[in-house]
Amino acid sequence: MNIELKNVSFAYPENEKGALKDINLEIKQGEFVLLAGSSGCGKTTITRILNGLVPGFYNGKPEGNVLLDGRNISEYKSYELSSRMGSVFQNPRTQFFNVDTDSEITFGLENAGIKSAEINSVLENVTGELGLENLRGRDIFKLSGGEKQKIAFASVYASNPEVYLLDEPSANLDTEGIFELQKVLRKIKDDGKTVIIAEHRLYYLTEFVDRVIYLKDGRIDKEFSGTEFRNMDSRQLNELGLRTNSYSKGKEKYTKEYDLPDERGMIVLKNMSVDLGGKRVIDNLNKSFEKGKICCVIGKNGAGKSTLLRTICGLVKKSEGSVLLNGREASLKQLKKSTFMVMQDVNYQLFADSVLNECVLGTHKNSIDTAEKILDEMDLLEFKERHPNTLSGGQKQRIAIAVSLMIDKDILLFDEPTSGLDYRNMHKCAMLLKKLAAKGKTIIVVTHDEEFIECCQDDVFRLGE
Repeated sequence: MNIELKNVSFAYPENEKGALKDINLEIKQGEFVLLAGSSGCGKTTITRILNGLVPGFYNGKPEGNVLLDGRNISEYKSYELSSRMGSVFQNPRTQFFNVDTDSEITFGLENAGIKSAEINSVLENVTGELGLENLRGRDIFKLSGGEKQKIAFASVYASNPEVYLLDEPSANLDTEGIFELQKVLRKIKDDGKTVIIAEHRLYYLTEFVDRVIYLKDGRIDKEFSGTEFRNMDSRQLNELGLRTNSYSKGKEKYTKEYDLPDERGMIVLKNMSVDLGGKRVIDNLNKSFEKGKICCVIGKNGAGKSTLLRTICGLVKKSEGSVLLNGREASLKQLKKSTFMVMQDVNYQLFADSVLNECVLGTHKNSIDTAEKILDEMDLLEFKERHPNTLSGGQKQRIAIAVSLMIDKDILLFDEPTSGLDYRNMHKCAMLLKKLAAKGKTIIVVTHDEEFIECCQDDVFRLGE
């Protein structure tokens, strides 16, 4: 399937500047194209135009022509598009239709009227090829963010589309999961499929990218061949706001999971266990988190990292052991009062009708000047009157981080805070956390982001191994 965008522009109703401006792009069958650029530059909008969500779901009138094999995209029925194009969204939760993993993976096949025997065969093959046997028959709502991302990809892979539209598919995956995804993408490319991927994390794509389309302010600013991209060094990429194109594991200062706790720590966990849904998620954990330091918590998808944060902030009740705050056993109420958490899916914690109001929600009336200063630091000041839900995933992530800076809590918890951030904003986030740590805050960050870890960690704690 050949794809052409001719003089394509599109403006969301809430954004006077427009999301895309005069895009001219041709993608040939079998090409592997990377859409790169800072958060909010228009990468996701291109994928939405190609899969029909713009203007079918998102309001606004696109200008120009989008052609699929020479035929205008508006002439295709939705079922025709969905049979030829498979999409993995930035937030996989928004594309689920079922409550169990098996049904979600086979949803597209069932809609296409495939016979049950063939569906079962495809399910076995797909879960085997993607290494997802341990996720079979699971409740989707009890999966980790990375596990949800794997199921979303599997549901598309099962339908075997001609074109894959992938929006940040590695955002919540651990390192092992990223390299598993890399293997599958290599197979898809070898099979002659077309892949259009919007991504900030670049290193796992380097070897098979055919072209890089670099977007800036809704326009195609630069275009690189795969060879040119592979020859770019970190300095050149960073100047464009892009992350490194080669994998380099950061120098990590590990502590062992079961070291005896340090009583000087702001938060001390003693023999702590957590059960969820009849399953032990965290078992006999001993760990201290000190004032003035940034501890990065790493581990495989499903290891219990998010549960650890929810337990520390009082959203989940421990089953056994102790959680000590300043040397004393802490109640759930005390934990909630002393902590603030930026969730993995920030959509759960954005409530106000504007970015500025989100920052000052629950704070003193005279905090507007402080909020505007923080929004300026996070490159969000120009959006202060916009509704949070009209911004990109990376911009929403930065709003939640801005809110955490407004909240005067002693313990700040972050669950994958850089998953949708480009290099510049990832680095800025790291520097802001270092400033907070210097003020004596206790910072605990769940992350799979090796570049972020290298920027700011004082301590790396591996959970579940």
